[in-house]
Amino acid sequence: MHYDQDQLDGTFDDPRVPERLRLTAPTSFEAAARFWRVAIGDEHLSPRMKELVLLALHASATALNEKAIRRHVERARVAGASEHDVIDVLLSIVGLSNHALYFAVPILLEELRATRGPDAAELPSTRSDIEEIREDFVKTRGFWNEQRDTIARLLPDYFKALSGLSTEPWKHGSLTPKERELIYIAIDSSVTHMYGTGLALHIRHALQHGATREEILTIFQLGALTGLETFILGSEALFGRN
Repeated sequence: MHYDQDQLDGTFDDPRVPERLRLTAPTSFEAAARFWRVAIGDEHLSPRMKELVLLALHASATALNEKAIRRHVERARVAGASEHDVIDVLLSIVGLSNHALYFAVPILLEELRATRGPDAAELPSTRSDIEEIREDFVKTRGFWNEQRDTIARLLPDYFKALSGLSTEPWKHGSLTPKERELIYIAIDSSVTHMYGTGLALHIRHALQHGATREEILTIFQLGALTGLETFILGSEALFGRN
């Protein structure tokens, strides 16, 4: 596969689609193509890292764009990413779904308290093996939050498995710490997630690992490119192969 990363044409499966777009709506296609070029053309991140970021954005649980996942897996490999890099990204973003528990568990406790009394919302004691898991997580990831304590006490087996999943890329993955923090920044700032608490944490950690303001701003630009997926996929449905 050969592609020019800066050209919107390379995002279409069928090369006839951009040709038809130029004929049918030339100014509309040029506006979309210009937006793509500007957002992805920033030179503060390598082509490899840009593709890994776009993969994370499209593969996260809040997006799950199968066509874009396949596109950016292949483009990432062409740009120099290893198979291990791709797997590292895919595993690193699984924990995004745990953010739903930060929202859901407090509501459960609140309703238990309201309908069945304070005792129903009391948390169980912390299981003996959880403290070791907590220490390993803090040592590996460098942070902790109160929500994790609540989940650990209510769902200790889930929490143990989640912690193992969350630390696995950090122990055996191929991305650098800065690269992985940039991946977290991408998914927590995405239009489909916008998780401010996590975003602030991962920006802080990325800066500590040497990330620059310009690199992080490039991540934000790449996140905005997900808005073009409606144009890309819709145009393929309109003009692509049946």
